[in-house]
Amino acid sequence: MRTREKLVSLKNASIVYRMESGEGRRVWSGVSLDIHRGEWVAVVGPNGSGKSTLASVLLGMNPLSEGQVQRRTDDVTSMTRGVLQLPEAQFIGETIAEELDFLPQAQQLTAEGRRSWYAEVLAAVGLSLSPERTMATLSGGQKQLVNLAAALATSPEILLLDEPTAMLDPASRKEVREAVRQAHQGGTTIVWISHRLEEVADATRVIGFGAGRITFDGEPRKFFYGEVGEKSEKFEKIKKFEKSSPCVELGFDPPFVIQTAMHLLEQGLTLHPLPLNMEELAEVISCR
Repeated sequence: MRTREKLVSLKNASIVYRMESGEGRRVWSGVSLDIHRGEWVAVVGPNGSGKSTLASVLLGMNPLSEGQVQRRTDDVTSMTRGVLQLPEAQFIGETIAEELDFLPQAQQLTAEGRRSWYAEVLAAVGLSLSPERTMATLSGGQKQLVNLAAALATSPEILLLDEPTAMLDPASRKEVREAVRQAHQGGTTIVWISHRLEEVADATRVIGFGAGRITFDGEPRKFFYGEVGEKSEKFEKIKKFEKSSPCVELGFDPPFVIQTAMHLLEQGLTLHPLPLNMEELAEVISCR
């Protein structure tokens, strides 16, 4: 069996913030995890659970109070790029061209070379905008896609997204998700922090945070369906569906698709595979 390459490893990591009173506020306690090349990791948890702290640690912005963080390379900036919740918070230039000109890759190009490079970078996330467009004239979705394009243009090993669709409308959220899917298919490792559980369906792995600790680390179906998921995968009919799952235990209501599948399981139907999105739900029902 081929061993997956580790890009980042956290070992017994803890973070304590010192308050003005001198007392410490512990936001992480004994967090250990490995992120492997090619994964799509969805990070979920209630507010204050410590999930966004993972973003600051992976981006090298937050030192550990205890424990270790090991990376494949010491060059954090080139290895990991982030796209944050508020697009405007990451802007440096006034136009798209100025924004992209700050990237190291642009510094090596001639003026003519940059023009074709702008088009290539923007096309990678489905944008066909003029590089001279000012950032202020863009929609929220376009702004976030420009941020995403700039991050991907550096060819990072890990693309970290911290609530990147939180301020976007449904159409813009769909565009961002599709652009990230394309990046993942191209080999980029994804770490997506989100409170939108429907976005978990894209992941290969889910990490659940609760009170500064990892409470779940496993596949999306196990996260949503718990032990019943394992039984259903063996085509056993469920006479009584146990509603407890890692998702519910973290205090979340499962997405509509999962709740619909739960009701079908309670009726004795066998669903294989257990659906994570509307497309899968429609397919398993149509095949019956």
